[in-house]
Amino acid sequence: MFEIKNIFFYHYDLNMSKVDQKKRIKRKIIKINEELCTGCGKCVISCAEGALAIKDGKAKVISEIFCDGLGACIGECPEGALSIEEREVPEFNEEAVEKHLENSNISEVSIQNNAHSHQCSCPSSKTIVYENNWMDTTASQEIPSALRQWPIKLTLVNPEAPYFNNEELIIVSDCSPVAYGDFHRKILKGKPIVTICPMLGLGEVELNKLEQILENNPIKSLFLVLMEVPCCQQLRIFLEPILDKIKRPIDVREIIISRDGHLIKNELS
Repeated sequence: MFEIKNIFFYHYDLNMSKVDQKKRIKRKIIKINEELCTGCGKCVISCAEGALAIKDGKAKVISEIFCDGLGACIGECPEGALSIEEREVPEFNEEAVEKHLENSNISEVSIQNNAHSHQCSCPSSKTIVYENNWMDTTASQEIPSALRQWPIKLTLVNPEAPYFNNEELIIVSDCSPVAYGDFHRKILKGKPIVTICPMLGLGEVELNKLEQILENNPIKSLFLVLMEVPCCQQLRIFLEPILDKIKRPIDVREIIISRDGHLIKNELS
């Protein structure tokens, strides 16, 4: 029902020959306005040639030879950051596209300056060290768990499980409860929950299951608990066609958590 292309990109070294570099012609090709681009990734999903990737929170053309210039991605951009321009670039190379797509699910780790560099388009893969030392609370009572079900992973849950017979559902990105220390007390509060990584664990099977959960249960309020990184917030994009199919209204609210564990946005209350 859903066809979601893997958007976990690998480092691609083109190494074009001198002959290839000379084959430049004036043709149409995609142009990206980085000031308007929010890094939502919609254009990446719609590009059948895999010519686009999210790098440093912005959409980029991986290589001009991958872009056919037809502009299938333009209509998917909610910010109007994409357009077609005509300029002198290398010819579109269908054979190179095929090879690129064959390897596009590979994540490479390259060695540069005798150090390992993890090549991943997800901004949350950037190494950050917070210098805040852990300080225990003075409260004598242990904070109880607010979890009222098992399993919680979307891949594992049963869409017909009795705990989904509820008017509320929390969809949580995997990293969020780890980043936000007061997750159980301030957010979960005994509500039914499913967890998922929008970057690495969201495919056709998971989206179909999510559609079954929302369609077959009396859910009226949906809370998305996401990290601040653009790839995490793509979950809202994948949800849109599902919510459009469901006839009853479902109120969608967002809780956005920063990488250092603070609430950036809270629509829960």
